[in-house]
Amino acid sequence: MENIEIENSLKVIEDLLKTEKAEQARKLFEELEEQNSVRYFLLKGKIEQKYQNWGEAINAFSRVLDMEPGNTEAINNLHLIKNILNFWNPDLLNP
Repeated sequence: MENIEIENSLKVIEDLLKTEKAEQARKLFEELEEQNSVRYFLLKGKIEQKYQNWGEAINAFSRVLDMEPGNTEAINNLHLIKNILNFWNPDLLNP
């Protein structure tokens, strides 16, 4: 796939995610070759996050931070996942 095709595919995937068409986004994403880019791993993280694949999402967002340490989108998503995984409701333990 050429760079222009890849960029177009990434844009389509972003648009699908924004319009809550995660299944279509995931299928299209799986057809792409892995790219060593911030945009690619941000999308991978968002897709994995949608499907609650927390480990995969964390790995993808961490890759983004390896490439671009100040990336606020990756930082915010990692923070969100961490809060979800650390959520604790004491009322659930005291029936």
